[in-house]
Amino acid sequence: MISFKLSRLFLLGLLVLELLALVSLGSLRLGRLVTADDDASADSAPGISVSQAAPKPAAGLGVSDLYLQPLLRLLEERRQEGTPDATPEPTPAGPTLEELGALELATATPPAGVAFGEDERWIAVNLTTQRAMAFVGAQPVRVALVTTGMPGWETPTGDFRVYQRVENETMDSEGLGIPIDSPEGWYVDNVLYTQYVFSGVTLHYNYWRPQSYFGNVPSSHGCVGLGYSDAKFFWDFADIGTRVVIYKEEQDSGQGQ
Repeated sequence: MISFKLSRLFLLGLLVLELLALVSLGSLRLGRLVTADDDASADSAPGISVSQAAPKPAAGLGVSDLYLQPLLRLLEERRQEGTPDATPEPTPAGPTLEELGALELATATPPAGVAFGEDERWIAVNLTTQRAMAFVGAQPVRVALVTTGMPGWETPTGDFRVYQRVENETMDSEGLGIPIDSPEGWYVDNVLYTQYVFSGVTLHYNYWRPQSYFGNVPSSHGCVGLGYSDAKFFWDFADIGTRVVIYKEEQDSGQGQ
């Protein structure tokens, strides 16, 4: 977008310069014609009219056309081509991740068997449903759709606490012994609202997965990925020492007696 605007300003500047050049050229030609008329009047004998009219230009491009045609052609090409940055990316249809989580807030409950203080601010991450929930005591205050560790990179379960917070983090695969330039490597910057809970496992904003992954597809290398507004909420909600319980729900075997 910015480069397109700069290009337009640059072309506009060129057009202004060309117009100034044409005005100067026109003034120069007019001055020459007046001088020629004056000289002719001075040289002619009394009673004799001398015509100093300029010859008609040959058919074809005039001086102004020669100046302006390449510029106008360039402007037309730019108009037809356009630029990809000029069109904003479409927003996903349907409700946002924040709205989807809000629909589940009334039915959210703490995981079974987990003890907590009456006014304790704590977080539960359900790997089975791909949900993260913020609680004050037993009262849910936020439900977020998340994407956790993919097969082979499963997010560990347990009772953890936030031990480090980085508002804007850079992450890469070197820390796990995987070269960045390898097929399995990665390097991402501007990872906002990162909260470390166990080793390299964090809660953080994930901007590189499509919205359809959140709440449905485990796709990370062990971290709990959140949409922007949810990541910002958990950043403001938690602090160093905030408890984070990561768990799986018991699966019903489906076998009757």
